Amino acid sequence: MKEQVWNESFHPGIISSTKLYFQDLFVGAKRMSRKDFWWGFLGMTIVAGIVMGILGFVITKMPITDFYWSSIVGVALAIAFGYYIISVFTAIIRRLHDRKMHGWWVLLPIIPFLGDIALLVLLCLPQKDFGNSWPKNI
Repeated sequence: MKEQVWNESFHPGIISSTKLYFQDLFVGAKRMSRKDFWWGFLGMTIVAGIVMGILGFVITKMPITDFYWSSIVGVALAIAFGYYIISVFTAIIRRLHDRKMHGWWVLLPIIPFLGDIALLVLLCLPQKDFGNSWPKNI
């Protein structure tokens, strides 16, 4: 008999899983299933790409002498990028917890080339439910 795979959202998809990225932005002490992670990653990348694309377009069309508004749009662009990076970073930690691993494995890409590939493989592996001490929900 096949083991039931746990997902935080009952029907993982681009919208429900992206909501988890927004909802759990600063939460690392829980788990995230493989489907929720990858659907949310796609949705968050699309949302961040659209927002940063609009802000980048706006900042390039401003006059050079308009320092005040261009700096505000530049800060908004940096905040949007930071929000995206933090959400993906904490989602990777939650995904590693679902694999029954510590969040420190997120630092694996420090090793050039091989670390990125190893982390990608770890994120694609199925969950380990037996003896996992990380809570499914907080």
